Amino acid sequence: MPPSDSSSQPGWSVTIARALGIPIRIHFTFLLLVAWFGFYGARVGHAPGLAVLFLLALFACVVLHELGHAAMARRFGVRTREIVLYPFGGIARLDRIPAGRGELAIALAGPAVNLALAVSLAAGLALAGVEPLPGERLLVAWDLVRHLTIVNVALFLFNLLPAFPMDGGRVLRAALTLAMPTDRATEIAAAVGQGIAILFGLAGLVGGNYMLVFVGLFVFVGAMQENAFQRERSAVRGRTAGEAMVTRFETLAPQDSLRSAAEHLLATHQRDFPVIDAWQRVVGILSRDRLLHGLVQHGGAGAVLEIMEREPAFVAPEDDLERVLEALRRKPGCPVLVHDGARLRGMVTLENVAEFIEVSKRVRPAET
Repeated sequence: MPPSDSSSQPGWSVTIARALGIPIRIHFTFLLLVAWFGFYGARVGHAPGLAVLFLLALFACVVLHELGHAAMARRFGVRTREIVLYPFGGIARLDRIPAGRGELAIALAGPAVNLALAVSLAAGLALAGVEPLPGERLLVAWDLVRHLTIVNVALFLFNLLPAFPMDGGRVLRAALTLAMPTDRATEIAAAVGQGIAILFGLAGLVGGNYMLVFVGLFVFVGAMQENAFQRERSAVRGRTAGEAMVTRFETLAPQDSLRSAAEHLLATHQRDFPVIDAWQRVVGILSRDRLLHGLVQHGGAGAVLEIMEREPAFVAPEDDLERVLEALRRKPGCPVLVHDGARLRGMVTLENVAEFIEVSKRVRPAET
């Protein structure tokens, strides 16, 4: 499955391991798939434990696929924040995806891992002989390896389909950017991806394969979101955080009560409140969601410092707004604070970036 740079960390997931310094998480829906796979295996006559073992081996291959993306991204100076396993596959969340040859190399690295695994497993089967050695355990192991070989070939071919934002779609966009602007390449790759997604959905409905319908929906929505994100990036390119920041806002103190914070929330249109201490230092930020959750946990008498986000993102007024937008996409519920080294100058949210883009579209033609 594709690497991603425009999604935030999912809820309902748990960290199960770390590899290359990257947390590997399982979304709770994956556990439902494990239970279903065991139940289905029992119904068709397979031991439930064997069916689950095969599924876990399959997702180990998926993790290695995503680590291939991550390892190649590291060569381009791109950090991978996490790898998350879903029922339909895995997603490596990158800080950003470089354009052109960088995206091409990162996209190809995952399928290349599956190809290497398929070749290695096939070589092992060849060395073991066409037929497995006698013995029940050896028969089971031989059959498991054979199926994993087939699955890795299928993963290699499936991921190279030009269905943006899957790996093959990113390969298509990266190749197109060598001959045309990134915006146009993204539009074409997204259109191709959505066309293939529709075919997935129709094939799944006709054949009764609802997982294929789900994958088609994922690809269709993903292509639409990636295209919209690229348009936003283009709209803010060359602009700075200082141009888009909100400069009129209320602040809170760490010792303020949650009741007082709630009054500020109701009295203004503001959803996020920087927290400033007595020395005029920014010590955190309190979002609407954190405030509502805190009121349930601590009541109105609780203090802001008990529930505030203690590590907000900071940028300088002259920082590129395109990078600020990427930071906002990683944590949509938390604004980026604009600080000049001496004091808080403003903050940037996804909402006011969207307004800035709309205003810029209308002002620029008039100025020219």
